[in-house]
Amino acid sequence: MKTEHHVYCRECGQSILKQWKGWPQRDAIPMLPRMFDGTCEACGGTEGLEPSTISWLNYHSEFSTGLPDYWLLVISPQQGKWGQPYYCESNCPRCNGRSIVSQMNYTNGTEEICHNCNVCGVIKT
Repeated sequence: MKTEHHVYCRECGQSILKQWKGWPQRDAIPMLPRMFDGTCEACGGTEGLEPSTISWLNYHSEFSTGLPDYWLLVISPQQGKWGQPYYCESNCPRCNGRSIVSQMNYTNGTEEICHNCNVCGVIKT
């Protein structure tokens, strides 16, 4: 698997992640605009967002059964304990398109790597 590291636009990232309500096992992680030569082509922003600062947040409501109600994506200066949603980028194993590779860490110590493709959905590898 050929993987790449990219810097994303902070302004676009904050806006897109605020609106995303999916669950990582059912919905593809939203694609964020990449920074090229220090500028975002989508909005013209110049502030970068490192993938390692985007983390999973395991959300539980007051009526939770112990399992997470859903997962959120948050921008934090510290790497989250639940893994990295933007672990790297690669080609989708099915359609060969742009895919975000996500790392999930579970409380039982297991780790899972998922490809998140906008065409094929979530593919566990």
